[in-house]
Amino acid sequence: MYDPTETEISRNELVNLSNACKERNISTAIIGGWAAYFYVNQEYKRAFGKDYLESRDIDIFFDPSKENEFEDVIYKLGFKKDGFNFRYEKIFHRESKKFIPQEESKKEQIYNLIYIFLDVFSNQKPKKIGAWWDLEPLKKIAAVELEGFGVADIDTLIALKCTAIFARDKADKENKDACDLYALLEYSKREFAATTLLIKAIQKILDRPDLLYAIAQHILSDTGKQNIVEVTLKSRLKELTEKIPYGSDDETISKKDLDSSKKVESPS
Repeated sequence: MYDPTETEISRNELVNLSNACKERNISTAIIGGWAAYFYVNQEYKRAFGKDYLESRDIDIFFDPSKENEFEDVIYKLGFKKDGFNFRYEKIFHRESKKFIPQEESKKEQIYNLIYIFLDVFSNQKPKKIGAWWDLEPLKKIAAVELEGFGVADIDTLIALKCTAIFARDKADKENKDACDLYALLEYSKREFAATTLLIKAIQKILDRPDLLYAIAQHILSDTGKQNIVEVTLKSRLKELTEKIPYGSDDETISKKDLDSSKKVESPS
């Protein structure tokens, strides 16, 4: 789905960031695409003989009590502020894969550059650092250890993916979120909560042939298996609705979350 050179650089930067935070005793939790990868890759590789979809961007939650230390880490790693309040970027040359300072990058053709975006999240309003801090699912986030990385708990990650599916206005991002949600449900081998939010997200995917097609293409590697995706999701939907009636008030999509998501939708 993404350029392997971009995902390779992103993975290396994620390792550097994780190690630096551990050295400074900063609690973090990976969210987004890389979190989905760590949850499902082992089982997915067993089923298909290849790695699950890797990610281009890095999304990370940090302990708000360590704001100063975390800010110091990301700047020392070479990340600089981007146009969005919560986003930082680091630029690399596509051929050499070497870091390029922002000023120097202006001399290069855009197709020679790779932008790695670091999106920063927390659950308290920071005093200094730019971060997205008011998303409802992050209020109860917990971290689990996967492959040496701190990763958001499965219920928080699923809730974030569901919220994103309703907020996206770019096809590639929406497709990736749908793929990640499907993979988390089918290949994480984890127990997850039955919520109205999840039910609604699955129903949206079922109502969208383009999303079913994307899942068949990128997860099952066969667009002819779109019907398998549909049957699988309908089965999940039935299981969930038996646990929680559709439309109950256990968990709804926050209008505040959706409005803010649409305002800062990634231009990439």
